[in-house]
Amino acid sequence: MNAAGLLLPPGADLLRNLGNLAPPQQDRARVAVFGSFLGGFHVLQELLDGPLRHRVDVVGVATDDPNQAFTHASVRLWKYPHSRADELLVPHFARRRGLAVHDGRIRTPNFYQVFLDEWRPELCLMATFGQKIPDVLIRVPRLGFYNFHHSGPIWPSYPGPDPIAAMVRDGRRDLVLTVHRVTNVIDGGEFVARSHPVAIPPGIDAIGMHRITWPQMGGFIHSVVSSLLEAHRPIEEAQPMRLEDAVLPCSFTLQRLQSADCMTDVCRERQRAQRSAGHCRAGLRASRSCAVQLLRVQAPPP
Repeated sequence: MNAAGLLLPPGADLLRNLGNLAPPQQDRARVAVFGSFLGGFHVLQELLDGPLRHRVDVVGVATDDPNQAFTHASVRLWKYPHSRADELLVPHFARRRGLAVHDGRIRTPNFYQVFLDEWRPELCLMATFGQKIPDVLIRVPRLGFYNFHHSGPIWPSYPGPDPIAAMVRDGRRDLVLTVHRVTNVIDGGEFVARSHPVAIPPGIDAIGMHRITWPQMGGFIHSVVSSLLEAHRPIEEAQPMRLEDAVLPCSFTLQRLQSADCMTDVCRERQRAQRSAGHCRAGLRASRSCAVQLLRVQAPPP
């Protein structure tokens, strides 16, 4: 049905979850990339140089430094023979393109501040990244936090730091790249999409398989990100509003919203609020404000 023929109540035009209401042409999603080696490189390249460059702004890159223990290099692809150029592929590429690069720990007050105040991502994409993402960061991007993971055709399958070695041991003849939501369960989040199968040569290691897989994935990356942008069409920016004025049940006072233990209830309230035109905008704003506040009050020590 043509949207022009709908009789909508006042304020209903703000609901972007009506599939036929396209976002304004000038809207560009703010995207942060968490990745290294060829996974991080090809995701970045598609965002910066492919058709998606007209729809997104890459606002920051978090990457591996395999020399640091917190990237768990000894149990991941970095344990296989590779060059220093492989390790520096993403940070060098990102810096040449003028992007902010973070190669330290992400569970620090410093990174939380950068993530919230400078990057302000609406969508996060992860590909070959050695640190577990804290729940409090996962909640911030309104379009979601997603990972590209080598797996079998059934999801979930082959979770963990070296899925390619496990598939070789099992005698698998091919693999796919699966995109899934990032959750507190490593490589266990909700399935989003899978690539075409890629043959596994006998005896290959993770470094070698990445060299085969990722150069084939430009079209898949474009398709996935385009679908995510379409599926999560943004709500139009409203006039500035104070948190005190947010439309929420009376139990959600300002003091309660500013407390760390309200996150679960506010997120649940956001889901209910999204079903109502009268509450949608305020519910989203209030829950995101609470996520930001939770980051600030719970930032771990360095």
